[in-house]
Amino acid sequence: MFALLVAAALPGLPVPITPRVEITFPEAAPVTLSGPENSAQNAEYPWTHQQTLMSPRGDAAAVRFCWEIGKYDGCQVVLARPSQPTQRLKNSDVRRLLWTRDGQYLIGAGVNTVRLWNLTGGVRTVLPAPAPITTSLPHTSQITGLTLQGRDLCVQTQDQWYGRNSQRLGRSVSATRYALPTLRRLDVTTWPEGKKEADCSAP
Repeated sequence: MFALLVAAALPGLPVPITPRVEITFPEAAPVTLSGPENSAQNAEYPWTHQQTLMSPRGDAAAVRFCWEIGKYDGCQVVLARPSQPTQRLKNSDVRRLLWTRDGQYLIGAGVNTVRLWNLTGGVRTVLPAPAPITTSLPHTSQITGLTLQGRDLCVQTQDQWYGRNSQRLGRSVSATRYALPTLRRLDVTTWPEGKKEADCSAP
């Protein structure tokens, strides 16, 4: 479906390299898109092509570029369509990508935030939170999975609960179901520590 194009640099010259990806669409001319530019300053930790995800209809592709420096990292998603300018999607520092079944929306998940883009680049955002299993103690959630369930989106998270002095009191896993494309929360189920995987209730 795609081929990564590698730019050649002259020997001895620190020429910035911009990662490029060529995407082939059915019955359409290939599209070549560029990722974020690698400057001489970040040559040691450059942007690299990580993923190309074609839409179910084959009329769009989401391309994810990422960089990493130890515990710090970041990503950016570019949307490509035949005969149209490519788009760098806003707030696209995500680790997971998923197209809706009709190919009209792209879903991305970062560490703890879900985003939904339409094909013109408009975005909706939601922050999953576990059901309160212990009053209103502080907690953190980390997204561990995205799945489609019928017409809904299921977001799995791993949660940690804290008491005074930021002492961790326990862990839990949650599954939150959202209506698409509104991202309206339908229900959330949280299990105490011990359950390995969260799953959404049947729609």
